[in-house]
Amino acid sequence: MKARMARMAATAGLGALLTAGTALAHPAAASVPSADAQPAPSCVTYWQSWRYAQVANDCTTAVDVKVVYQDGAEGVCHTAQPATTTTVGEGYTGTHGHVDRIALC
Repeated sequence: MKARMARMAATAGLGALLTAGTALAHPAAASVPSADAQPAPSCVTYWQSWRYAQVANDCTTAVDVKVVYQDGAEGVCHTAQPATTTTVGEGYTGTHGHVDRIALC
């Protein structure tokens, strides 16, 4: 009986540790997305591969943008210089899946 209780306690502790570790490893998943994030201008386009989300800035000025994923998570802000391509987030196999849109910071 004591051995069974010890196994149950160890299993519960391991589950709690794994849950906490996942939350700590992916803090953006716990953040509250901004519903009022303005969309990037049409001169900023994006594409997403399995590994990266990237933007191309065809505007005449630098633009501060972030990726907004379909699950509501938001990436960090990146400055995209004119006539450049910039990696702004993870690919669709990442934690948050597919990009919903690119927004201004």
